[in-house]
Amino acid sequence: MSRESEVEMEVLRVSGDPEVAVVGVSRFRGQDRFTVETVDGLTPPQTRDQKWIINVSTQFGCPVGCPFCDAGGGYAGNPSCEELLAQVKWGLSRHPGVAAKCQKLKVHFARMGEPSLNDAVLDAMERLPETVRSAGLWCCVATVAPRNREPWFERLHAVKERYFRGCFQLQFSVQSTDPADRQRLTPVPHWSLSELADYGLRFHEPDDRKVVLNFALARDIEFDPAVIEQVFDRDHFAIKLTPVNPTARGHESGFQTVLRSGQAWTIERACDRLLEGGFDVVLSIGDEREDLIGSNCGQAVRVAREHAARAMAG
Repeated sequence: MSRESEVEMEVLRVSGDPEVAVVGVSRFRGQDRFTVETVDGLTPPQTRDQKWIINVSTQFGCPVGCPFCDAGGGYAGNPSCEELLAQVKWGLSRHPGVAAKCQKLKVHFARMGEPSLNDAVLDAMERLPETVRSAGLWCCVATVAPRNREPWFERLHAVKERYFRGCFQLQFSVQSTDPADRQRLTPVPHWSLSELADYGLRFHEPDDRKVVLNFALARDIEFDPAVIEQVFDRDHFAIKLTPVNPTARGHESGFQTVLRSGQAWTIERACDRLLEGGFDVVLSIGDEREDLIGSNCGQAVRVAREHAARAMAG
């Protein structure tokens, strides 16, 4: 029996806008607690031949519990390597033949879950080139860098060097330059800014893409460009600024975005300073249709569970 034949992936719900993002909610092992969401996405106005993104859930739920993310709660462990690759294959199957001609096909191990808490993510990365037959294949990972997972990150470096040199994107979800704010937003022990800086310097090689520091900027959360200039090397790190997504949990926690608000000018001033200091800065506002679709982390699974609960009650 092949490894793939052992995996039963039941697609429960598919929703979204094919011009932006389509989200599949799927169940493994025949149990609702082993539910994931997988995103087949675009970056308008680029076509799928130009840039295609497949976002893979790396855990069943998420144990980190960020207060603005719908993936928290109901954590039920880790998908296997085959279950991770099954999600990739689902995305590929939706557009037969496109992978071979796609200029940039990003397989993003990001949601739901914290990828560094699942060793199988690294196994799946090693098998990506045989799974995704595309000269444009990129591998991406977004992580909060939890403590006590240093061996995982050392192996990540080795996997990147062997399989994805020059076509790998590492993103640290930093959220704030203030340690207290970071702890509130990422409520698990995680690397300090200086530890992120040290690892990034070792990880980034001259032909690699710079390590990305992502800040989902909420009101009353500190973002100080002087701290970034002091801790991080502009030749190895890029800064990405995004809105706080309008998730149910974020609304319940009272988080309000700075970008897309009347306070956005404060961030523009910080961006100008970083640009003047030689940093690459990306303002990733995104397509507002994503908010209507509900393709942000954990939203699709949460909606599917709410629908199922109402059906059971009714």
